[in-house]
Amino acid sequence: MPDHARPPRRPHRLLLAALAAPVVALTSALAWPDAGTDTTPAASVADVVPAVASSPTDTVDRAAIQAAVDAAAAEAGGNIAVVVLAADGDELVVGDGATDEQYTASLVKLLVVQQLLARDEAGTLALDDDDLALMQQAVEASDDDAMSTLWVRFGGAELVTAAAEQFSLTETAPPETAGQWGESTTTAADYATFLAALDDSLDAADAATLTGWMQSTTDTAADGFDQDFGLLAADSGAGTVAAKQGWMCCVDATRQLHSAGVLSDGQVVVLLGDFPTGTSWTQARAALDAAAQAVVAGQS
Repeated sequence: MPDHARPPRRPHRLLLAALAAPVVALTSALAWPDAGTDTTPAASVADVVPAVASSPTDTVDRAAIQAAVDAAAAEAGGNIAVVVLAADGDELVVGDGATDEQYTASLVKLLVVQQLLARDEAGTLALDDDDLALMQQAVEASDDDAMSTLWVRFGGAELVTAAAEQFSLTETAPPETAGQWGESTTTAADYATFLAALDDSLDAADAATLTGWMQSTTDTAADGFDQDFGLLAADSGAGTVAAKQGWMCCVDATRQLHSAGVLSDGQVVVLLGDFPTGTSWTQARAALDAAAQAVVAGQS
């Protein structure tokens, strides 16, 4: 069976018990520095995250988690918007910047892939093995070439608009410049809403397929960027978090570093990092790592 083939249909619960203009290559506008060459010293998690003690009862110290996330962001000179939803959809943590519009970077890939799977189910388009392989590569390795091919082939801007309508994402939209899909916009609140409803938006087989891809994120992305940050750095074991990572520089003199996904207990966590270009990738990664650890440590 090809590695992009769909698994047998089975009951599944997510991690819990018309574009005419061609795509402009993102590398023409965005820089993707090699994270491995960044030598800026990174602060340790203990330096930037106040202790967040777990309660013996089933509670979440929202103020402590928010304070820890804010401290991590401040250490790197930027901001991190945080939203945490319980497995049943209840809001656990909604940060002050939860409704602030940000560039999606590669997080938009999940919106596109979900729409393609849903349309294939509905019979409004037919995905072949090549399409599925591109979709898998776009999710697991965050492959920009694969995404650009899908964006042109299926009309990516319309897919983002359709996803926003389907999930009632009021602040999510395609890019203003045709083809620059990384400049699509969303908010932490919108993306958390999308992730929380993702499982129910697809049939069991396709939900399992997409979840499997999110659980199989490659250590190194197609562009050479190390994806082991944020929720993946805080992961207690391989394959227990279904995540999508995103990074982009330097539109509007900003650097985006995002980590969003579903934890093993079904909680949805979205961390959208926005930093000035003067902040190094090393510093931004340390901030996302500390924020993710604060969220995980703050759950009981």
